[in-house]
Amino acid sequence: MVSRPEVERVPGSNPERVGSDATGPTSSAEVRRRTLKVLSRAGDHPLLRSFDVTAIFTFDESQRILSVSGSGLASLGLSRETLEGKTLVEAFPTDTVTIAEPRFRDALAARPSTADVPFAGRIFSQRLWPIRDDSGEVVAGAGVVEDVTDIRVAAQARRESEERFRLSFVHAPIAKALVELDGRLRQVNTAFTRLTQYSEQELLTRSFQDITHPDDLETDLNHLSRLVAGEVDSYDLEKRYITGSGSIVWAHLAVTSVRDPDGRPQYLIAQIQDISDRKAHEASLRDMIAMLSHDLRVPLSVVTGYVELLLDTWDSSRDDERHGFLLKTHAAAHSALALLENTLTVSVLDEAGVAITRTPVRVNEVVAEVLESLSVTSSIMVRTSGDATALVDRGHLIQIVTNLLTNALKYGAEPVVVDIRTDARSVRVAVTDRGPGVPREFERRMFDRFTRSESARAGGQRGSGLGLHIVRRLLLLNGGDVVYLSPPGGGATFAFRLPWFGTPASDS
Repeated sequence: MVSRPEVERVPGSNPERVGSDATGPTSSAEVRRRTLKVLSRAGDHPLLRSFDVTAIFTFDESQRILSVSGSGLASLGLSRETLEGKTLVEAFPTDTVTIAEPRFRDALAARPSTADVPFAGRIFSQRLWPIRDDSGEVVAGAGVVEDVTDIRVAAQARRESEERFRLSFVHAPIAKALVELDGRLRQVNTAFTRLTQYSEQELLTRSFQDITHPDDLETDLNHLSRLVAGEVDSYDLEKRYITGSGSIVWAHLAVTSVRDPDGRPQYLIAQIQDISDRKAHEASLRDMIAMLSHDLRVPLSVVTGYVELLLDTWDSSRDDERHGFLLKTHAAAHSALALLENTLTVSVLDEAGVAITRTPVRVNEVVAEVLESLSVTSSIMVRTSGDATALVDRGHLIQIVTNLLTNALKYGAEPVVVDIRTDARSVRVAVTDRGPGVPREFERRMFDRFTRSESARAGGQRGSGLGLHIVRRLLLLNGGDVVYLSPPGGGATFAFRLPWFGTPASDS
């Protein structure tokens, strides 16, 4: 900051208060006259010329410049000759006067001020203050002007940079956080609150350690220690967060540090991307590979074994023996085919590439077609009421019915009943068997992929754990859904509805 200069002393006065001299009191008008005379010669004073500022000046009550000096005058095309004796309005352009003139009046009214004033394409900081006589009356004003263009431009650039960072931070599509070195969250964006299911206020009272899965915390802290120590510039890892609802979210975390000019870390910038879907897909793929490696190998081994047996014993085997071998080979091949179809269907569903062609389809005809393909009709009863025409993708309906019937035949017990009914808005299909039903502890997971109950596993029935999962997903695509019911007296019922298409008819 530039200090205000000493004004040349009039005998018997102080630098800013000019009054009576050593010979005795003088009139107020005489004091003012002598003061202005002194100020008008101040531009020659060595003290004023010693200040390394753009300009330092004094002015009277009419805003006339009395004296001026400064190292920056020449670079602006100004001089004492062009300024001294002229009023503010006479010496400067309108845009400069518009801002400066009210501050000149403030100084003459005993109100110091500081303001940025434009001139010659530059920005100048103007500081003004009053000059008083011994009685405290303002007799003139003084000011200092400094070129602050570079400072203001740099400050504006910094503000714009900070605003760009703020906007990119707040509105980023991925979660971001500014983190203290001890792990406390300093600032979080909206995506971070969505990811963690905490409010911003809740997060700012927590550390990242509080919301990190315990099994992943040590790895994260080890990386952080190396980052703070300067051993690495950044790090990234896959970790789990515990959300406000208690659920687990998988995320890819990338962290870097902000350091001061001496290289000391100040705080951390963390970017977090939700990879839960990718992790679920990877887990599904692992499950699928494990399932195929076991469940597909079994029926193929059966097919291979019976074919080899037939080749070796064809001439010596009776017709009924050959027929029995072929039936077992057919059943194993059908099991392998169903497994592949379910696996491929799930793969297509996951890629969102399922083509849907919904047309009017008579549900009872599809059920009959499926029963014929399964070569089981005697143990299944079909009941139909009304015109059971649904608006559905026929291929999807075939797979839905196939999966429900094979599920009933594999895990349930006869008799199996398919009940098809129509109401004013939908076609309802229920497949009921008299088996043990679904274990209660398994009910909430029965429609998940690759899930099979412990009783099914213990019973040795082969299966992919995909059948019911596919049933639900295909029904949802066709505007329907499936529910599980436990009928009185035992057994299991899987019922689904589809949009109805047709006209009412009598029972048949």
